[in-house]
Amino acid sequence: MLELYHFDRSTAAQKVRLVLAEKELEWKGHYIETGFDKRDQHDPAYLKLNPRGVVPTLVHDGKVIRESNVIMEYLEDAFPDHSLRPEDPYERAEMRLWTRLIDDGVHIDSRTVGQCIAMRFRALEADPAVVEQHYADMPEAIRRNNDLINNELGVESPILPDAIATFKNLFRQIDDTLDGHEWLVGDMFTLADISMVVYVNRLTSFQMAPLWDDMTRLKEWNERIRARPTFNTAVTEWGDTTSQKRIELGDQAFPKVKALWDEA
Repeated sequence: MLELYHFDRSTAAQKVRLVLAEKELEWKGHYIETGFDKRDQHDPAYLKLNPRGVVPTLVHDGKVIRESNVIMEYLEDAFPDHSLRPEDPYERAEMRLWTRLIDDGVHIDSRTVGQCIAMRFRALEADPAVVEQHYADMPEAIRRNNDLINNELGVESPILPDAIATFKNLFRQIDDTLDGHEWLVGDMFTLADISMVVYVNRLTSFQMAPLWDDMTRLKEWNERIRARPTFNTAVTEWGDTTSQKRIELGDQAFPKVKALWDEA
C-alpha cells in the first residue's frame, strides 16, 4: 500500500503526485496543512515520519521514504512499468543532473520568490505569537532566516535578486536544451521534465509568465506537459485556496520582479 503525506501547492509534493499519476499507481493521501493556523507538519506523529517537518513523505507497506527526488527514484525502482527514466546510462545521468538542480538551490530560491512576491501575506495576517512559534519550531536555519527576512521586506529583500537570477538562468537553460527536442532528456518524458515543470507552474501562479515570453520552446514544452491528463490529476485538480491572493499580489510585484529579471 502506498500512502503519501502531502500539501496541495508544494512543488515537491506535486512532483511525486505527477509520478504516481504517470505510473497509474493507487495511493492513499494524508493532507498536511503547513499554514500558520494548523501547522500539521509539526505534529509529533508526523515528525516521527519526517523529522524535518516537510512534505512529501511516502510510506510503502510500512517503509518510510523521504525527500521528493528520492521518492521519485524509489517509485521507479519499485514500480518499473510506465517508466519515467531513460534506459541509456548517459541519458539517465543527464536526467539526474536536472533533478539535482533542485537540491542545489532551485527549491530554496523558489521559496524565496514565493515569499517575497505573495506568500508573506500569510505571516503578516497571522497571529504574531503563532508565527513566532512556527519559526521557532522550524529545524532548518536557512529556511527560517530567509523567511524572516523575506516576510518583512517582500520584493525589497536582498535575497530576492539572486533567486530571480537563478530562475532566469534555469529557464534559459531549459529553453536552450529544448532546441530540436520535445523533452529535456532523450526522446521521452522523464523525471527531469516533471522536476522542472512544477517550478514553471509555481512562478506562473504568481503572474510571472510574461518574464519568459521570449522563450518559445520552454512555453511550448510547458503547454505539452500541462495538456497531459496526469497534470490535471496531480496538480490542477488540487487547486489552491490562495490563488486569488497570489494573482493580486503577483500583479503588484511584477514591475519590481521584471526589473530584477532584466538586470540578472
